[in-house]
Amino acid sequence: MDPERKPETSRSDQSQPDSMSGGAMAGLGLQFAISILLFLLAGQWLDRKLGTSPLFLIVCVFTGAGASFYSIYRKLMEQQRRDDERRKP
Repeated sequence: MDPERKPETSRSDQSQPDSMSGGAMAGLGLQFAISILLFLLAGQWLDRKLGTSPLFLIVCVFTGAGASFYSIYRKLMEQQRRDDERRKP
């Protein structure tokens, strides 16, 4: 037996997956959609109050999408970093 070779682990030994679960990924998509919807509603409200239709609606939708995308990116990069650290010997 090769001393450098690690013993294989069975599926039952792996209680935690190395990457984000499907539920967490679905949560990221839901976060993205809700963020855009909330910023859209805020933009509509501002446009009604200030009479600037559709200026703030457009600005808020792009701001919400950008902020949400950045948040998801940070979460995914953090998970990737954790996975990389876990795999290092």
